[in-house]
Amino acid sequence: MSAPVAVLDIGSNSVRFAILERSQEGAFFVPGGRKEICTTRLGKGLDKTGRLSPAAMEATVAACRRFCDKAEAGGARGYAYATSAVRDASNRQELLDALKAACPEMQVFLLSGEEEGRLAYEGAMGGSAGTLLDIGGGSAQVATPSWSVSFPTGCVRAQDLCPEDALPRMRDTIYTWLNGRVTLPGPASAPFFGVGGTITTLGALLLQQSRYDGSQLSALRITPELLNALLQRLSALGDEKRAQMPLLIRRHDVILQGGLILSWFMETLHIKALTPTDRGGMEGFAGWLFEKGIA
Repeated sequence: MSAPVAVLDIGSNSVRFAILERSQEGAFFVPGGRKEICTTRLGKGLDKTGRLSPAAMEATVAACRRFCDKAEAGGARGYAYATSAVRDASNRQELLDALKAACPEMQVFLLSGEEEGRLAYEGAMGGSAGTLLDIGGGSAQVATPSWSVSFPTGCVRAQDLCPEDALPRMRDTIYTWLNGRVTLPGPASAPFFGVGGTITTLGALLLQQSRYDGSQLSALRITPELLNALLQRLSALGDEKRAQMPLLIRRHDVILQGGLILSWFMETLHIKALTPTDRGGMEGFAGWLFEKGIA
């Protein structure tokens, strides 16, 4: 078994961290299945200003420094990849320079949308056929064995567009927004799998988990009927009560927007059932580091 690899996912909603190991079969996995997360909302306001805010950049750098310390304590070097918010921001170099100064031992890779979708596909699917949907904070990716495409349509951007309102009005606004932004380059076929915080959190809620356990997700099939019923219940609670739910403490104000993005994709792609999985971009990125001889 090779040395462990510490991976940081610098996303538009949060920074995620895990120390991964490689099995004898070649697949990367997280021992114990626990990935850590720090919500920084790096992509907040990006569509309006085109820039990352100083506060969000400071929070992101602090989270990365803390995770790099954990990587060092665990005997692993940190490798990070940045996605939608960083690649779309006019001041992204400010963040990259700050990360280099604060975490000089950490290599940072800026992924294109296509690369983000492809790595998520490789990490989640492990060579199996099908279609992967990845809904993040700043973007959504759809990937198949033959193509990968990304759209700037994540839950944080959707919140900027559409703060909490009556669910039918939110649905109309978000569906219209997606209709004008999303066009797929080819057919998407079953089976369908889903990754990203929106989909895994919705899956955990459907499983009635009080504490997130990604190992149980693969047994779940999210149908349009189950999803719509869950969104109705979450909307009826209101933001204050959603914020008290353990699974939604840091996601209570974007879960409806993310859920409506998922609902649109399920309707548009005629998805009858989607399987959420906790594996995805982090595992795919670790495999890419190994294949390229970087780690």
